[in-house]
Amino acid sequence: MIIGNPYYFAVIFDVVECWNVDKTFQNGILFLAINAEIFPKEIQSATLSCEFSELTDSLKNIPIDEKIFSMPVKKAYSEIYNKVFPEDWDINNDYSYMISTSSFSDNDYLVFAVSNGEKIRILAGKPDYCKEESIHILEGAEITETFVDISEMNDIITKLSDIDIKEVL
Repeated sequence: MIIGNPYYFAVIFDVVECWNVDKTFQNGILFLAINAEIFPKEIQSATLSCEFSELTDSLKNIPIDEKIFSMPVKKAYSEIYNKVFPEDWDINNDYSYMISTSSFSDNDYLVFAVSNGEKIRILAGKPDYCKEESIHILEGAEITETFVDISEMNDIITKLSDIDIKEVL
């Protein structure tokens, strides 16, 4: 199923019946279409019974930050990354910008969103991960972005909220 406009922003998902023995986990595929690109780039299993609500909740709570919203794409991505994953252990992580689901972030697909109160800016990338330092290397990472009117995002959220994922299979 596709919810939204894939040329701007859409949620694409389907339960893969042969990956499930019952309706407990609803294993399947979950992608985000961002500016006509698909994230993640490869097929990976998603536990839809968890990740579907995780994504919907994230989309409902996108923070407003006009300063970050107006920054150049790489600077905005870096600023948000540093809020979500601060280097200083005494600073709390601010996951409100993150719309990546567990399966996305487990595979280093980091998708962030920020609003200016009228539009939502979505930034997606897959930066390299440095295990030795436990950080992503943002330099050189390709970042894809799109802008969505809040009314369009609210329509997507409403459609996602109306779906009972346990009844899809």
